[in-house]
Amino acid sequence: MDRRSFLTAGTGLVAAGAAATAALTSNSNAALAAGSATTPTVYNFGAVGDGYTDDSAAFSKALAWAASNGQMVVVPAGKYGIANTISWGSGSINVGSPWGFAAQGATLVSRITNGADVMFLQAQNTSDIRYFRIVGGMEIMGTGSDGNGLHIQGLSGNSGFYNFVIEGLTVVGCKNGLFLDGNVFECNINSCFFMDLKQDGIELANNGAGICSTININNCYFSQNGRYGLYTFDVHNQYGGPYDVRITGGYARNNQSFAFYFNNGNSGAVTNVGFENNCMSKKPGDPSGGHVYGGVHVNMRDCVGFAMYTGATYLVQGYFMQSSILDNCTNWSGGATAAAGPVKLVNINGQSGGAVLMTNSNGGFDGTHGSGVKWIAANCTGPSAWGNLNPIGTMSGTF
Repeated sequence: MDRRSFLTAGTGLVAAGAAATAALTSNSNAALAAGSATTPTVYNFGAVGDGYTDDSAAFSKALAWAASNGQMVVVPAGKYGIANTISWGSGSINVGSPWGFAAQGATLVSRITNGADVMFLQAQNTSDIRYFRIVGGMEIMGTGSDGNGLHIQGLSGNSGFYNFVIEGLTVVGCKNGLFLDGNVFECNINSCFFMDLKQDGIELANNGAGICSTININNCYFSQNGRYGLYTFDVHNQYGGPYDVRITGGYARNNQSFAFYFNNGNSGAVTNVGFENNCMSKKPGDPSGGHVYGGVHVNMRDCVGFAMYTGATYLVQGYFMQSSILDNCTNWSGGATAAAGPVKLVNINGQSGGAVLMTNSNGGFDGTHGSGVKWIAANCTGPSAWGNLNPIGTMSGTF
């Protein structure tokens, strides 16, 4: 199923979630009475937790109650069978208190095989949805024939899904790990693992009238994914997409293509991230390979790339149209990658408005002559078309 058809199908799923919100009002008190007087668990909403019984309806009811009451629902350790999408739609309500799941080492075992999401939450109408949380420790285990592990969406410019936290989430085996699209913004994604996914670890997209922005990703890991570790794009256009993304800490390795692909550049920063053996689908020495792609521009600080047997020839590839910064960054190699030729810090190409400033970095650079991109290398080492860079001085030029 293509993305556009998939999103259309997802809207129908959320309609059921919105209906559950209204229906649950009369049932929530009974559910709590059956449990304790403190924070409810998903068992209060009908979950079985044997790993086989379909608990998706119980999780949907738990989300509806949590949003309506501004509270968390505990997901105890164990395995929960999920045969249908866990869905929630805001309808016309606004949520302004912390709500969501406090997980205690739970695994959601997907049995979905029709390309649908495992969990889908949507801000609708004129709702402002704030303070959603998944915290504590939850794994979503996909079938390979499901869609996104977790999908959060806000297609209207009049409604937003924001100020939320995703922490301690692991997603394996789905098509994508986490998909945020539309008017989804000002969020933190912390200490999560996106591994062995059929396509991408995280996808961030502008969609409908919504702009996905101010995304903060901290100490997350992107490993062995079928395409990118992280991908930013515009659902309706070839170019464009989110550009206000900050990635701090973490590691990205053994992804089939780039670890991070910024289709519209990144005015935030990639800081203190390690990269290893990305662009596995490319042969060592491939001039189009790298760990990071930055269309328009990209800022990176304190990052290190390494390749042993893949086509991650550059730390950064890009088509530079604005100023980019690489500070205290290094790219190096061994094994078959080193034997194919030296890896470099950056491959400079783009337009005359582009500029690449390298400071205190190691690896040198290549570029496309005649592109007009300006470069400055201050206190850097490595080869270039202008000779070896000066580790205690500044060199500059224009391609």
